[in-house]
Amino acid sequence: MVPSKSSSTPLPATAPSRVAGPVPRRRRRQGAAAEPLGSLLQATAARPACPACGAEQLTVLSLVLTDGTAVRFSSCRGCEHRQWDAQDSTLSIGEVLERSRA
Repeated sequence: MVPSKSSSTPLPATAPSRVAGPVPRRRRRQGAAAEPLGSLLQATAARPACPACGAEQLTVLSLVLTDGTAVRFSSCRGCEHRQWDAQDSTLSIGEVLERSRA
């Protein structure tokens, strides 16, 4: 048996990864105040309480419905109470769905 010659092809050398530095962050518009987030992971000085059970473990989201209504959605981690607040009123789920239809 004749040993076969195996040709070994060298692997291409990989260049070391280069980091160009920190990624530039976008600047906020002048006058636009950052609204504090109501995340469970962020501690805030004044934590909102659930209107149903009083727990302070709320998830709070600010969003705009399809019809342009700005609402603040809150969901309680403890009792699963959900609420949509628009300006000075609380919206029912039916009102939210009606305003969200395209």
